[in-house]
Amino acid sequence: MTGHGRGTATKKGWRVTVECSSVNRKGIEIAFALPKQMNPLEPRLRELVLGVLSRGRVNVSVVLENSGAPDEQSIIDKEAAHRALRELRALRDELSLPGEISLELLLRSPGVLKTSVEAVPVAEELWPAVESALAQALERLCFMRRKEGMHLVADLLKRVRLLENAAKAIRVRVPAVQGQRREQLRGKLEELGVSVAASDPAVARELALMAERSDITEELTRLESHFAQCREALAGTVPAGRTLDYLAQEMFREFNTLGNKAGDAAISRRVVQSKAELDRIREQVANLE
Repeated sequence: MTGHGRGTATKKGWRVTVECSSVNRKGIEIAFALPKQMNPLEPRLRELVLGVLSRGRVNVSVVLENSGAPDEQSIIDKEAAHRALRELRALRDELSLPGEISLELLLRSPGVLKTSVEAVPVAEELWPAVESALAQALERLCFMRRKEGMHLVADLLKRVRLLENAAKAIRVRVPAVQGQRREQLRGKLEELGVSVAASDPAVARELALMAERSDITEELTRLESHFAQCREALAGTVPAGRTLDYLAQEMFREFNTLGNKAGDAAISRRVVQSKAELDRIREQVANLE
């Protein structure tokens, strides 16, 4: 399922911003974009994401910003100041410019005036902020995924109802198919010029064998069980995507088997429609957590 979330937190003068986004995948795939100094935290970030998500391609980006407040004590990098002064004087003399280098200009030179905040972030010290920002981002991402999931569940339930209706129509059709088989057997005997009474044991035995070979009661019963399991999975609170994918495969197999056994045009049409519906279900289930 798709979703996006963003979270922020601060620690030791650094603002941490974490963004998470996800797109559909059957499995779980996580990609990180981290500042170089934060690379040691990747295993822990991965563990947190896997604790929340089990499907999708998830992109996690971490951005660090120095959030030193104006009232924080500033320090002067004397070495940088001497270097900047030499460079400014050299430039003044080279260009034959008048005037002296002011303290204000010197302090505005890059790297001369710094806050007391560490110039280089320390990953371990910033972990609480990174963890908090990631938790916020994942919570918002999951909220979006849940909303999408609700729409997917409604669509899947509609398709399960269509399959249930098809199975019921097939079950109703079974007695008529058996009657047709009896008539077909009598017709073949008549074509061969064989006169056999309807109560003849041989006819009864042949009819029984035909009924046994074409009996689809077992497949219909298993389908009803699968329908119930689908509804239970869709109503649950635990990830059910893989379970539903398995059930869709099993239902496809049952419909295929009963279509072959029944040997009836009307039932075959229902089977073809149901298999097409199951293909759509499997496409949707691939997007479900």
